[in-house]
Amino acid sequence: MTFNTCVSGIPCQCRVTFYQGYRPGNYFEPPDAEEFEFEILDRRGRRAQWLERKLTEGDEARLLAEYRAEESEAA
Repeated sequence: MTFNTCVSGIPCQCRVTFYQGYRPGNYFEPPDAEEFEFEILDRRGRRAQWLERKLTEGDEARLLAEYRAEESEAA
């Protein structure tokens, strides 16, 4: 899934390459942590590694929240 967003005030796109939600463990298996992997693209859909370097931890949390919101709208 790809959605529009901003990084450091610059309009761009976020392409989610992998997402796995948190799964609680049980007696036999430990829990699986939530995983969220993505790429930042320019507005034309090309990878923008220069923009990825500007990401902060706060940006990553915000992108995860935006992804969850997009997924809930699509469902």
